[in-house]
Amino acid sequence: KINWYRKIIPNFAHIAAPLHKVTNKTKAHRHEFTWGPEQQVAFNEFKNLLTTYPLFLEYPDLSTTFVLTTDASEIGIGGILRQDTITGTKINYFKSRVLNDTERKYDTIEREALAIYWCLTELRSYIGDSDIIIETDHEPLQNFHKKQINNKRIINWIFKLQDILPEIIAVKYRNGSNNTAADYISRHFPSSNVISNSTILAEQTDDWSVGTEQWFEDLPKPQRLRFATSFINTTNSTINAVTTGVKAKLIAQSVPPTSAESSTTTPQSSAPSPTSEYLPFDFSLSRIRFEQEQDPVIQQIIQNLYHKSDKRNFILKNNVLYKLVSRGLTDIKVIYAPSKLIPEILLSHHDHPLSGHFGVEHTWFLLKKKYYWLHMRTMITSYIKSCEQCSKYNVDRHKPPGFLQPIEPPADVFQILGMDWWGPAQTSINGNRYILVITDRLSGYVFATASPTNTAQDTARILLEEVILVHGSPDIAITDQGTHFNNELLQSITNLIGCKHIFSTPYHPQTNGQTERWNSTFVTQLAKFFNDDHNNWDTYLPSIVYAYNNSVHHSSGFTPYQLAFGRRPHHPFDPARSTFYLKKPHDYWAQIIKYRSIALKQAKDNIIHQQLLSKQRFDKNRSHPIYHINDLVWMKIFSNRTKFDARYTGPVRIVRVLSPVSYIVEDPDLRQFQVHSNNIKRVYPR
Repeated sequence: KINWYRKIIPNFAHIAAPLHKVTNKTKAHRHEFTWGPEQQVAFNEFKNLLTTYPLFLEYPDLSTTFVLTTDASEIGIGGILRQDTITGTKINYFKSRVLNDTERKYDTIEREALAIYWCLTELRSYIGDSDIIIETDHEPLQNFHKKQINNKRIINWIFKLQDILPEIIAVKYRNGSNNTAADYISRHFPSSNVISNSTILAEQTDDWSVGTEQWFEDLPKPQRLRFATSFINTTNSTINAVTTGVKAKLIAQSVPPTSAESSTTTPQSSAPSPTSEYLPFDFSLSRIRFEQEQDPVIQQIIQNLYHKSDKRNFILKNNVLYKLVSRGLTDIKVIYAPSKLIPEILLSHHDHPLSGHFGVEHTWFLLKKKYYWLHMRTMITSYIKSCEQCSKYNVDRHKPPGFLQPIEPPADVFQILGMDWWGPAQTSINGNRYILVITDRLSGYVFATASPTNTAQDTARILLEEVILVHGSPDIAITDQGTHFNNELLQSITNLIGCKHIFSTPYHPQTNGQTERWNSTFVTQLAKFFNDDHNNWDTYLPSIVYAYNNSVHHSSGFTPYQLAFGRRPHHPFDPARSTFYLKKPHDYWAQIIKYRSIALKQAKDNIIHQQLLSKQRFDKNRSHPIYHINDLVWMKIFSNRTKFDARYTGPVRIVRVLSPVSYIVEDPDLRQFQVHSNNIKRVYPR
């Protein structure tokens, strides 16, 4: 596993070459392994380095400009990524590799350009959007990314680096005598007999480290040039390469070609066309200068600069207006974006595939180092909020919106009941697979009955036999919208007994939260008594229900049994009573009434207090959008959705407000749905 240290051991490939020579054998020559003095010396040197050498690199400082020094030789290329700070030179990374047979035939300028291209490609994760200066000992490559190049191979490399070109401040010439570090690692390779085996060596990506030696002299602070001339305008071959791809895509989609294909150098002040997402954006200085000349706000600022009446840190250079803005500890110069370019800038830095439809912070981070305009962040936020693709596909990382709406506890027990079916479970010995759970809203008293099926007939039978015929009919029943509850049979029963049937909002189980909470509790307790076959769960169900009803609830301060029946039950494990007190029925009734009235009042006060505390915790750092009739919203998709499908559909229109968090929406096909506010989000027009 010595290769793990490749990037932080200087001259790794050179030291390891004798080991590679005897280990990098093809299958046919694997028997040729030998271990001689050369291999032993390399092995001992690695042991010495791993036990004595300070193996570390420096973390990059994103507020400091990167410097990439590259070099190429006849056999290899390499580069050193560093930062020159007030405390000295920080070495961030080192890259090098051997040239393959084809690359060794390149001209000198091509090998030197390849070193720059390969190092930039490999070190993208370090460089990111930070400024960078490139140093090369090949003078013709000075600022080659801004000049007209006739070499097609180099043009192709520059084209692949288009997204990072604006971050390159300059490509500087560094005399070979001052470029010893990069020159050394591009040449210092193993003996010729190993190098000639290019098939093996080309597969190795050698990372070399220079340690912490101070090999570099201090560099003067460069002038920041934020925008290089657009590479698209440098050569006809590049333009043809881009427009050919565009034509192919347009033909495939049967879209007529636009005039933008024939000319990308003429400034255009019109808004982007519908097919602009397939076309190269022209953000060259000539285009920006042209648009600034048409912008009255920018022209007024320029006039003020001439009269020295504007002191807001504006700079006019080559007839292009820049703004000095504070970014960290320093001021940087960014282009003042003309108003007609702003839509293209936002489109290219958000909607374009190279920008990836990322969020506000990511887009703001990209743009703030390049452009400036009034209310820039607000406009970016508004633009991304109005993005249809982001609205449909993005995952919301914030708390779901909508404040908690507690249901006030009723005045007496068995007035409001919540019902829910749990299952299916493994078929028990008695043939049961489901459990109908009924909970009392005030006391928390639970009825749980096992059943082989969960049909509407089962629901009606259990409700009648276990609750209504024993404890009387409730005033309100709360259920979900499943077919076992939402049916004519149950509707007839509730109408007959004068019970109001309330359905919870779809995909919002908190409406019937007390019942849902019991479901999660009893499963855990019941599982502790399972046999090996897990088919005796309904045998222990009544015992678990009994234990639950005789446990104190934190919210009320009483057991459900106490509140339901006005007394504590005699537990089977309690000692037998030695004496009995016989009271007259009316005296006992008076005592029960007195006790229950006190207990119920105290329980209700406790529940309200706990609801208030829960609401405060729930509502903290949570938004509470208010929607009105005819508002357009996106509605969350819950079923028949794959990984790549949209998370929201719509827009749909709000047609009725049921509560501060519950609404009826209507889709374009006039279908209506009940939704909770945490399953919809507002449509922002663009």
